[in-house]
Amino acid sequence: MTTHDLKIKYEFAQLHFIGKKNWELRKNDRDFQVGDLIRFTVVEFGFKYIRRITHVLENTDYGLQEGYVILSIDNTEL
Repeated sequence: MTTHDLKIKYEFAQLHFIGKKNWELRKNDRDFQVGDLIRFTVVEFGFKYIRRITHVLENTDYGLQEGYVILSIDNTEL
């Protein structure tokens, strides 16, 4: 299991907290894997929170640009 440090804008972090967004579209430059953790840092305020990756979609057959992934994340606070 790996912990990835990623930055996020407040407006998107807020959607995680209220349960309206359980995914992230990211460049796959970190070899994201199911079970890995993401430590988000909210750029405007500097606070951090952690979420677990539950699924990694990287199939370009569905219109996803090569080199990018959609990460499903568990919105339960860790």
